Amino acid sequence: MSSIENLIEHTNNFFNLHWPESLNRPRPEWKSDWNWQGSVPHHDKRGVYCLFDGAGDILYLGIGASVGGGKRVGFGISRRLLAHVITTDKTKGRGHYIPKRRWADVNSLAAIGFPNEYSYLALALEDYLIEKLSPPRNRSKKSRNKTQILSSSAKND
Repeated sequence: MSSIENLIEHTNNFFNLHWPESLNRPRPEWKSDWNWQGSVPHHDKRGVYCLFDGAGDILYLGIGASVGGGKRVGFGISRRLLAHVITTDKTKGRGHYIPKRRWADVNSLAAIGFPNEYSYLALALEDYLIEKLSPPRNRSKKSRNKTQILSSSAKND
C-alpha cells in the first residue's frame, strides 16, 4: 500500500517535470496535520486531496477544482470535501467533522493547494498520482476509463 511518503515522493517527481524553477514560486506542498476540526488543509485553494485509512495507507485521491464565486473564488478543496467526504460531527457541533458514511474507513486526509493561476496542474497531478499509486478506491474509475477507451478504439477499427 502507499503512504504519505510515497505521495510526497511522486508529487516531487511530478513537479520536477511540470514546475520549472523559472517560475520563481515555491512548489505547492501537502498538508496532512488536520485533526477534523476547523478549516480543511488548503481550504481556500483548488487542488488535490488524499484520504488515508487507520494504517496510514492511501485509500483515494480526488480533485477539488471548483472555481467557486463571490468571496469563495478558488475554494475547490473545501467545497469538494464538504460535498462528498466530510460532514459536521453533530455530537460536537459546528467546526468539528467526521467522514460521511461512505467514507467511514477514512482516518485522516491531506491536501495540496495550487495558486489560482496554476490550478490547472491539479488535474494533471491527480491523474499522475492515481496512475503511480493505484489507490484502491480509485481503481474502478481507472478500469472503467480503460474499458471505454478500448471499446472506442475497437469500434473505429
